[in-house]
Amino acid sequence: RRRRLCVHLPVGCGQRFDPENNPEDGCTYHPGVPVFHDALKGWSCCKRRTTDFSDFLSIAGCTKGPHNKEKPPEPVKPEVKSSGEKAKDLEDQKPKFNEYIISAPKPQEAILRPSADEPMVKLQHKVSASLKQALEKLKLSENTTEKKEEDEEELKIGTSCKNGGCTKTFEGPESDSDICSYHSGVPIFHEGMKYWSCCKRKTSDFNTFLSQEGCTKGAHLWKKKNTVGLPP
Repeated sequence: RRRRLCVHLPVGCGQRFDPENNPEDGCTYHPGVPVFHDALKGWSCCKRRTTDFSDFLSIAGCTKGPHNKEKPPEPVKPEVKSSGEKAKDLEDQKPKFNEYIISAPKPQEAILRPSADEPMVKLQHKVSASLKQALEKLKLSENTTEKKEEDEEELKIGTSCKNGGCTKTFEGPESDSDICSYHSGVPIFHEGMKYWSCCKRKTSDFNTFLSQEGCTKGAHLWKKKNTVGLPP
């Protein structure tokens, strides 16, 4: 029986499945889109954010559903208009003179500036009890999460390779003998183009960027290297 490759977009689980045996919770994937903001990377469908690109690629899916064998259609690109049509559209969008007079807001009275001779008053910062409690819970949750991640040293089945561009997962000791095909450089996003610094195969499509085969061969990296105490 022929097995199909799951093609949930933007990134599916990457597993092959039997179309005739496709349970409702067989696939774990991200239904959202990648979000890159202020050096943080994550998915629009969940709240986890990271500054490391390999960690971003290994973020476990937040949604369960059946595997998908049909790639969704590409989004329709907007129709490109000529400069003359753009100018006409902008002219139609401008408010008419009468409309502007009716909708124009009334000017507000100017606020009088206090005299420089008046004494300075120190403002008091008031934090409500509910906000203090929420901040304490948030700090406690962050400490618990960090301690849990430090304690999880055992390599588990299904752990993703931390090398950039590698899509393999740890399936047991035999996975250590597999050759890892990865990108030794760093991901670069510039002026709408996406590429790796080590091979510079540029593309504007994020899915095509993720599917680029690695340009370097080596061993898998199942655990992120600890850089604490190392020279810069």
